[in-house]
Amino acid sequence: MGCLMLVLLLVGSCTAYDYGSRYASWAGLDKPKVVAAAQWYVRERAPGQKVCLYRVTCDKGRARLVLVKDLDAWDIEATRQLAWDRRFGDGCPGRTANLALQVADGGPEPPWGAERAVWTFGIDRFRAWQGHDYAAFSEKPTEPCTPEYAIAP
Repeated sequence: MGCLMLVLLLVGSCTAYDYGSRYASWAGLDKPKVVAAAQWYVRERAPGQKVCLYRVTCDKGRARLVLVKDLDAWDIEATRQLAWDRRFGDGCPGRTANLALQVADGGPEPPWGAERAVWTFGIDRFRAWQGHDYAAFSEKPTEPCTPEYAIAP
């Protein structure tokens, strides 16, 4: 019985840490952090590329990504709240990322697998998205990323 309690305690503490770090990532999410994470992604995963930022929105009750065309006008608090509602409520279902990056059209060929990235609260940054991943980019088509809307580099 003692061994079972020890295992439950260990599993519970790991789960609490995971949710705690995800909550801290969500709570601390702001525009400078997102832009810095996009710059890190370009530097480390997609050198020489320009990337656009996409945010989740609710379209007819389903999640979809929209291109952030004006970073100053973007209401990050609304994005944070929608991410919370999607995770812990029944708000705006769908296999769509809350935040995402896409390499701009017309530039050099990006490294394989670096064309798109999704925000991961578990690691507090963008990570490359693969079509076979557990995470989704967007269920619905997105507006193309063009250099004029790039936020990084």
